[in-house]
This record gives sequence, C-alpha cells and structure tokens, in this order.
Amino acid sequence: MHGRPSILHIVGDSRFGGGTLVIAQLGRAAAALGWQPYVLTTDAEAKAYYHERGISVLAEDVVRRSIHPLRDAAGLFRLVRILREHRFDAVHTHTSKGGMVGRLAACLARTPIIVHTVHGFAFHEQSGWFARTAYSALERLASHWCDAIVCVSQFHARLALQLGIGNSAKVFAIPNGVEALPKFSNDSAARTRLALRVPPETTLLFSMGRLAPQKGFPWLIDAVAILRKTCARPVELAIAGEGPLSDELREYARARGIREHVHFLGFRRDIAELLAASDIVVLPSLWEGLSIALLEAMRAGRPIVSTTIESNLEVAGHGEVALLVPPKDAEALAGAVVRLLEDSGLRTRLADEAQRVLAEHYSEDRVVAAYRDLYAQLSRKRSGLSCAPGRVHAVPKGGYQ
Repeated sequence: MHGRPSILHIVGDSRFGGGTLVIAQLGRAAAALGWQPYVLTTDAEAKAYYHERGISVLAEDVVRRSIHPLRDAAGLFRLVRILREHRFDAVHTHTSKGGMVGRLAACLARTPIIVHTVHGFAFHEQSGWFARTAYSALERLASHWCDAIVCVSQFHARLALQLGIGNSAKVFAIPNGVEALPKFSNDSAARTRLALRVPPETTLLFSMGRLAPQKGFPWLIDAVAILRKTCARPVELAIAGEGPLSDELREYARARGIREHVHFLGFRRDIAELLAASDIVVLPSLWEGLSIALLEAMRAGRPIVSTTIESNLEVAGHGEVALLVPPKDAEALAGAVVRLLEDSGLRTRLADEAQRVLAEHYSEDRVVAAYRDLYAQLSRKRSGLSCAPGRVHAVPKGGYQ
C-alpha cells in the first residue's frame, strides 16, 4: 500500500510529551533509510509537531494509558485491522501499554519487523514485590513478540536482562538525547520572566513534566514552602506540564500557603525559553526511564537539582552534572537549592560540566544514528526492505554503550 518501506509508531499515551520528541528523532532515523514514518495519535499538538517534521499521522484512538479490559480488547482487534489494511513493513511500540497491545497486534498482523522501546517499565524503583513480579512476567511474555527491545538507559537494559526480559541478542541500550539549540540572550530571558511576572531579584525555580505521581511535585512544593521561610531572597516556582494531578497540586500549594508563588503553566512549547529564564532547575522525580527534562536542562546550561534515581545516577556517572538528593525529601531539595544559591562557582561548574556531558553522550544525532543502524540491521535480517545506499551500519553487539 506504501510506495516505500513504512514504519508505524504506537504509543500508549499519544499526547505531546517527551515521547513525542523521541519519536520525531526516530522519524529522522527511518527517513535516513528511505522509509516513511507514521505515528498513531489523535493529540492536536503532537499531530502538528509531527507534520512539521515530515512524519505522517494516523488519527486513530486505539491505545490509551489507563487499563480497561473490554476497551483494550476492542482496541487490539481494531489495531490488527489497521495494520493489515496499511501493511506496514515495521512497527515500533513505546511505553508499557503501547508495547503490550502494539506488539501483540503487530504479531497477529504478521508485520515483518517489530521493535519496542522501553521508556521505563510499568514497575520501577518505588514498586513493591507484587507489582514488580506481575509486570515483569508480562514483559517477559511480550518480549517474544518483537525483534528488538531498546532501553533508553543502560540501567534498564541491565534490569531487563536480569529479569529475563529478552536476551543479550535482543536487548539494546540507546540512551535518550536532545537536539542542540542556540543560546538565548539575556533580553529574551528577561522578557520571559516579565511574562511570568517574576521580578529580577526573585529566585525562579523551574520544573517540568507530566503532573503525575512519578514526578514528585508535592515534595518540590514542600521545598518551596521551606525556602520561602528561610531564604533571604524571595523564591518562586514555575511548573510546565499537564496531567491528572493538576487540580490536586494547585490545592496542595494553596494548603501550604504558597499558591500565589507557584506558577502552573500548563502545556508549553517554549521550554527552552523558560529554562533560559530560570535560575535553578529542580526535577524531583521518583523514577524515570532517562529524563528528557534533565537533558533539556543540561543543554540549557542551568544548575540542576534532581534525585538519586538510577537513570540520573547513570547520567551523573559521566560527570558532575547536578546536585542529586534522595527522592521524597523536601528538606534535601531545599538544602541543595540553598547550596547553589550560595556558591556561584558551583553553579557555573555544574552547568559547564552538564553541557560537556550532554554533547559527548546525549546528542540527538547519536540517537538518530543508533536507531538508523538498528533498523538497518533488522531489515537485513528480514531481507525484504531496502535501505538508502551508503547508510547501513552494524549495531554493536549488546547495543550502544
């Protein structure tokens, strides 16, 4: 049905977010091989973003984040029909829910190549024994329905192998990356702060992410309440993002007496400008795959406070890129912010090191090249898809380090 090889990306939650940025990078990887990338989404912001980058969209609502057995079963069979109708040469699934439903549908539709990217398992560092056992069993089952499992951090690749989710021939680590951006002027940062109504003498903390339990925002709000009482300079917080805890977090800030000092910005496309306008970025996540928000803050050259979750420690293993504190610890978050405010040399050193580490290990070009090589390797195994001449490279055994 397609004039050239085609690949469809299936996501469990197709709304605009970090996954959208990653899929756009994978669109570049597919295009480098002469393939046409498609994405299954109905989100208006995501659709516009993909269209700007030459990625085709199938506006079908078949896979949602929440679990609903009857709806999910209907979505599975509908997805099988879509795959058979369009006859995609490859399917690339994302997130736990999208990976489970999408891989099974692609298997039933006999799609030649099936790839799954683990942006973070359904179980995580905060999960109990039962959740870890149940979800890892499901992941082991689904691992038989695909040709490759890509993890966005070395930590998750090691964890997959430890739990028997795939094997060393199937599991790869391709860490996330972000594109390079020009630096913003001081005037641009001042205009952004003015739009937020944050005076120059106020310390502006910035955070971003889905307003969901994973991101740890209640502890950040607690930290701001502490800082408002203890810092000589006024402190305000801006949070960019939407999610199920939106109303609850606003009420929590009100209960802590700092509602007027916490700016809930909702969905924003100007993240780079907001980062440039901030003084310190605070990312209090309880778990992550490999945080795009962290990489974007590193790219912006902002001093960062984050948590000692495994994927953050992996990034920090390349150099001192942030002050890391235990998750769920508002006092530690506040203490790290104070330490940065009192030490300009530390702020500069962290920002410079973060930009160095990002350029060496987490660039978008590195991600695109790695996925391009993986797609090429899988297409050669299937021997039915063509690749652009001179662009085929072998994937190192065991994935990218």
